[in-house]
Amino acid sequence: MSRKRLIIVGAGNLGRELLDWARAIPADRRDWEVAGFIDDDLEALNGFNVDVPVLSPIADYVPVASDVLSCAIANPAIKLKVCRELERRGASFANVIHPTCILGLRNRIGKGLVMCPYSTISTNATIGDFVTINIHSIVAHDTTLEDGVTLSGQCDVMGSVYIEEGAFLGSGARLLPKTRVGQYATIGAGAVVLKEVEANRTVAGVPARYIK
Repeated sequence: MSRKRLIIVGAGNLGRELLDWARAIPADRRDWEVAGFIDDDLEALNGFNVDVPVLSPIADYVPVASDVLSCAIANPAIKLKVCRELERRGASFANVIHPTCILGLRNRIGKGLVMCPYSTISTNATIGDFVTINIHSIVAHDTTLEDGVTLSGQCDVMGSVYIEEGAFLGSGARLLPKTRVGQYATIGAGAVVLKEVEANRTVAGVPARYIK
């Protein structure tokens, strides 16, 4: 039986990383091979010695049954807009989970999840669609990440946290237990969130305070 093609959406820095993470998954644990990227910058890979091409601009890609997609766009708003449009046109999304990840039991996992090396989802967590969890980030028990959430590297999301759609956590951000982050909020790198962050706001610092 022939394998599907995995198409990576976005050929930037995260896209090149995702190429490596996807290929690290043993062949007997996936039913696809990476075929290339779709990106509006057809020259995005120039100078990076990548052995698969940018196949087309995103708008020109025509989904077929033998393709599955994985999104390498970190910005949540752009990620959700692109992925939902591709899905509306008939695209299917795979979950790409690096073999070093820890994925506990009793979790509810959506489609299009990207888990980079050494990241963790504990137990009884709810993960929406098109969520990105970068290197060494931890999602603890009973936590919810809604659609499109992006965790940068080394984030610590503690137990019973609720992160609403489209929120972004910078590298090293830490959310204490039972905190809540509103839709499309941004948590700055290294920030420590002690309480609720309002939707569409930006916080930074220790403890985290509004800066926008």
